Amino acid sequence: MTSFTKVVLWGVAAVAVAGVIAAGVIAFNFSDVRNSISNALDRSVAEEAEMPEEDEELAALANSGSKESEEVKDTFEVSDEKSNDGLPSERQFADSIHHMTHQKVKAQQKWGHLEITDERIEQKYETAKKSDYEYREFYMKALEDWMEGDFSNAVQVHNTIWNEQDGTIGKARGLMSPEEEMEYKIRHFD
Repeated sequence: MTSFTKVVLWGVAAVAVAGVIAAGVIAFNFSDVRNSISNALDRSVAEEAEMPEEDEELAALANSGSKESEEVKDTFEVSDEKSNDGLPSERQFADSIHHMTHQKVKAQQKWGHLEITDERIEQKYETAKKSDYEYREFYMKALEDWMEGDFSNAVQVHNTIWNEQDGTIGKARGLMSPEEEMEYKIRHFD
């Protein structure tokens, strides 16, 4: 065999191997295997976490939008339209609430961090109260509980907003322990 033939054969072999690897990666990303692995990891997190009961009133508010709306919705969807009153868009507002829940919930992945403080909760509540957000009542109910020091709805609030964002990784599976929350705060806010 000539050296030119060897080079061509090695080149074809390298392209074939790269093609097989690329096909495998693509197939994995679009297969149920990836979701199965993600679900298994989420289940292991859930086994270690305290999963609070769902707040039925909060769930109803998430499913119906504002109480003034006559149309009953079956999914929580927020708008990214800028408001005329100087308030953030509902998408920006929901994202900030979602980032706050990360301080309280166990999840495989968390993108975005916003420290929960009494001042921030009060500010978010006042913003929701002044707004004409579709899910204004949902935010106010969640934040009223937080103002009383009750964060048992954090998993529900997180997952409601997470689902709206078409989340596939990072579903909250329970509340963190006080020790885990302290570690989270040190890691992200100190």
